[in-house]
Amino acid sequence: MENIKRAIFLCLGVWLIVLAAPDALAQQPTGEANQTQTSELTEQSEGSKQTKVATMWKLIKSGGLMMVPLALLALYGCYKGAVQVYFVIFSNDRVKDDALVKRLDPSVTALEEFDGVIEDEKIDRDRAAFPPMCEAAMKRIYEGKAAMEEALEVEGALQLGRLKRGIKPLQAVVMVAPLLGLLGTVYGMIASFQSISLNSGGNVKEDLSSGIYEALVTTATGLTIAIPFLFLYLWLNRRADQVGENINRQARQFLRGFFPVEKGSSAGEQGGNEASTVETQTI
Repeated sequence: MENIKRAIFLCLGVWLIVLAAPDALAQQPTGEANQTQTSELTEQSEGSKQTKVATMWKLIKSGGLMMVPLALLALYGCYKGAVQVYFVIFSNDRVKDDALVKRLDPSVTALEEFDGVIEDEKIDRDRAAFPPMCEAAMKRIYEGKAAMEEALEVEGALQLGRLKRGIKPLQAVVMVAPLLGLLGTVYGMIASFQSISLNSGGNVKEDLSSGIYEALVTTATGLTIAIPFLFLYLWLNRRADQVGENINRQARQFLRGFFPVEKGSSAGEQGGNEASTVETQTI
């Protein structure tokens, strides 16, 4: 869980850096050769910075109360996205799964130590898909190869399904954010037309344009939230499919350690069966 917290804090830090980037770019470096010109540029940049901050804050405030659920939705999406990035990239790392397969080789490790190795791997890697698959297969080791294959397939499907279910909240963020933005816009338009009807003696054109401007802020905010999370959702979904391919490959390699396939074994068995059939017919 410590790694998850670090990933979340890293994601929030990157988000804050992106938000502060325009202000940082607005600052100009000072120099000794043209001190007078630099001071003028600095004053202009500070003024433009304050103007940008004031404009941005005014823009956020103009969205009304609907900006609060949009902000909470964005924070929820950041949290869920950081958690799933950790689970997909770090917990289900292919290199770590390959190392586990090598440790679970009967020629390297005794069968009595397999449970301890799998348990340690489950503790080190939270929500990793491959260690529970190995654990399920080891419980049916004395039932034969077919039973172990069935256990690997069933547990692998369950683990992969749980991994993909963890990505679903990002899909919800992508779908809900534009709807909340549109709802805020509708409420803003209703309030704008209501104020015009109650204040018919004022400047209708100015009131209408100001109301539409403020109402569209929530729609822009909803789309700004939804678009990055859409790309994150698609990327995590693709990585989850890659995890499924990797655990299938590693499951076959894991079984190969218990049931090695020798070259020509199938042909030899088939030849022996044919020979026994010929002998039976002759007798």
